Amino acid sequence: MSFSSDEVNFLVYRYLQESGFVHSAFVFGVESHISQSNINGALVPPAALLTILQKGLMYTEVEWSVGEDGEAGRPVEGLSLIDAVMPEVKPPKPAAVKSEPGKANVESSNAAASSTTTGGVVKSEVKAESNATGAATSNEQSAGGASSTSADSNETDGNANSASGNNTTSGAPSVGSANSTAGTTSDTSSTGNKKANPSEGTPVSSLATDDLTTNPSVNNGNNAGANPNVNEPTTTTNAAVTGSTTGTNISSTGTEPMDIDQSIEIPASKATVLRGHESEVFICAWNPSRDLLASGSGDSTARIWDMSDATSSPNQLVLRHCIQKGGAEVPSNKDVTSLDWNCDGTLLATGSYDGYARIWKTDGRLASTLGQHKGPIFALKWNKRGNYILSAGVDKTTIIWDASTGQCNQQFSFHNAPALDVDWQTNVSFASCSTDQRIHVCRLGSDIPIKTFKGHTNEVNAIKWCPQGHLLASCSDDMTLKIWSMKQDKCCHDLQAHNKEIYTIKWSPTGPGTQNPNTNLILASASFDSTVRLWDVERGTCIHTLTKHTEPVYSVAFSPDGKYLASGSFDKCVHIWSTQSGQLVHSYKGTGGIFEVCWNSKGTKVGASASDGSVFVLDLRKI
Repeated sequence: MSFSSDEVNFLVYRYLQESGFVHSAFVFGVESHISQSNINGALVPPAALLTILQKGLMYTEVEWSVGEDGEAGRPVEGLSLIDAVMPEVKPPKPAAVKSEPGKANVESSNAAASSTTTGGVVKSEVKAESNATGAATSNEQSAGGASSTSADSNETDGNANSASGNNTTSGAPSVGSANSTAGTTSDTSSTGNKKANPSEGTPVSSLATDDLTTNPSVNNGNNAGANPNVNEPTTTTNAAVTGSTTGTNISSTGTEPMDIDQSIEIPASKATVLRGHESEVFICAWNPSRDLLASGSGDSTARIWDMSDATSSPNQLVLRHCIQKGGAEVPSNKDVTSLDWNCDGTLLATGSYDGYARIWKTDGRLASTLGQHKGPIFALKWNKRGNYILSAGVDKTTIIWDASTGQCNQQFSFHNAPALDVDWQTNVSFASCSTDQRIHVCRLGSDIPIKTFKGHTNEVNAIKWCPQGHLLASCSDDMTLKIWSMKQDKCCHDLQAHNKEIYTIKWSPTGPGTQNPNTNLILASASFDSTVRLWDVERGTCIHTLTKHTEPVYSVAFSPDGKYLASGSFDKCVHIWSTQSGQLVHSYKGTGGIFEVCWNSKGTKVGASASDGSVFVLDLRKI
C-alpha cells in the first residue's frame, strides 16, 4: 500500500470542508493545489480521513497488545490517537524490563502520555508538523478554525481547548513548518510555544498534537465568564491610544499603531543578522558571562554564536541533536524546544522534542545526554547553584537531574496532563504548571507536592518566581495573570485586563530585595491580544499598556537594570520600551515572526529569534 501527498492533502481538504471550516478549507486547497490533483472527489466517501485514522489506530492496538513472539502482551481497552504516536508505544516484554539506577517508579502508562505542544515553545514553546497534515492544522489555526482533529482527541488529555470552531487572530502562530507539503511558509504560519511547536514527521501525529496544542491561539480567549479590564491601567503608553483592542486592530484617536517615529526605528544596517538555521528558531539565550548567543531551532540543532567580535559574520558552533539508531548516530529530526545556560556560562543545557535533554560545553562538545522522559521536553532550567537541571515534558512528569553525572535524581508524576513550564524557587524546590490547569510546588526528596495552586480555568502556559522567591506568577489561556504566595491557598491577585490568551510573563530584576530596591516589584505579561502590560504587583494594578504591536506577542525580556523592556511579536517587530514612562524607545522590524527576545548580561545587546530561521542582534551602543 502506498499514498501520495496529493491524496493526503485531498483527505485533509475534505475533512475541513465537512467540518464546516470553509475558509480554512479554501486556503488549504489553494496552497496545496487541490484543483490540480487528479483525484475524483465523487469517489471519496464522507469522513474518509477519520475512517483511515481509526483503522490505523486499530492496527496500532494490535501491535500494542501482541508481543514480538506472538504471545499476548498488554491488554488494551482503547488506545487514544495521542498514545498511538508517542515514543515507545509498544511495551517491552516483562522479562526484558530492567530497573535503572535512580529511576522513579512511574506508571508505565505515563510512557504513552498525551501529547500537546507548546511553546513553544512552544509552548512555547513548539508545534508544527513538516508533512502535509501539519500544513493543514497550521493553516487551520492561522485561518480562523479550530484544530483539525475531532474533539474526541481532546478528551484524551483533559485539555480545555476544543475543536469547536473558535476563531483565532489571523496572525497567531501555529508554527507551521517551512517544509510543509502544502506550501505553508514560516511567515504565514505560527507557533508556539513556548512551547515552540516541535516538528513531528508523522502525519497522524500532526493531527493529534495540533488538536491538543498548547498554543493559546487554538482557544481564542472567548471564555465564558471572563472578566477583562477588572484592573484598569492607571496610565496608557501613548496618549493617542485609547487602549481599546479587538483582535489585532487597535482603536486610536491619533496615529496608527505602526506609525513609528523615524528616530525610533532601527535601520537594517544597524542589526547583525545571523543565518544558518534551516527552520524556525524558537528560542535564544545569552551566555551570562560572555557574548555568546545560543539559539534552538526546528532543524534539530542548537547553535552558539560568538558575538564578542564586531564582525558581520560571527563564528557559529552547530550542536547537532542525534539519537542512536542501529548502532550509529543519526539526526533526531526533532525540534530543539528549550535551552538554558548554567550560572557561570560554562555549560548549555538543551531540551528536545525527541525526549532527551543534553548538556553541551561552550566549544560545542556534547558533555552528557539525559534520557528518561517518555516524550517531548517543553521546558528546562538550571538551578542557581548549577548542580541540578529541571525539565518538564509531555509525559506529565518533571525531573531533577544531577548535572555532573547526568542521572535522574527524582521524577515527579503529579500532573495528569503534559507539563508546560517549570521554575526554580530555591536550589532544591521548584514550581511546575500544566495543561491540567494546576500548579505544583515540589521539593527534592519529597514524595508529594508541598503546595498546589488551583484557580486557572484553562491551561497554564508559564510560571515565574519573583527575584526573592516569595511570589509566583502564572499566566494562562483563560486570559488571566495570577500571583500566588506560599502562605495562602488562593491567589493574592487575579489580574484580568488582557482580552486574549497570555503566552508568557517576566519579572523585573528590580524591586525590594534586589540590587535596585528603590522601585516596586514589576511584572510584564505578553498576550495574543497584541499588547504587553506592566503590572505593579504590590498594588495589583496595570501601570502601562504597550500597544504598538499588531500581532500576538510571544516574548518579553527586561534589561539587567530593569530600565527597559524588549518585546517580540509575530508582526516581525522587536520593540524596546522605557519601563519608567512606558514610551517606545527603539523599534526594529525583522524578516520573520519573533519567538524570543533576550538581553546580554551587560544590557548592551538584544538578541531575537524568528520564524524564518533568522537570529539577529541589536547592539544598542551603535544606535
